[in-house]
Amino acid sequence: MNINYSFTVPESLAVISLVALILFLAVWLLMLLDVFRKILARHRQKKRAVNTENTFNEKKR
Repeated sequence: MNINYSFTVPESLAVISLVALILFLAVWLLMLLDVFRKILARHRQKKRAVNTENTFNEKKR
């Protein structure tokens, strides 16, 4: 079985563009998830700070 097929230039460009688009979207999604994770971590940290501040004020009284 001898398959002799070579891609033409437009097909090659389309495949390369599609792969580049998929990689770009993957990196963008990972960056978005990282930003979202950092926002959640900051929110949790602020919540903990408020909770410890409240317990500190209650002990002070």
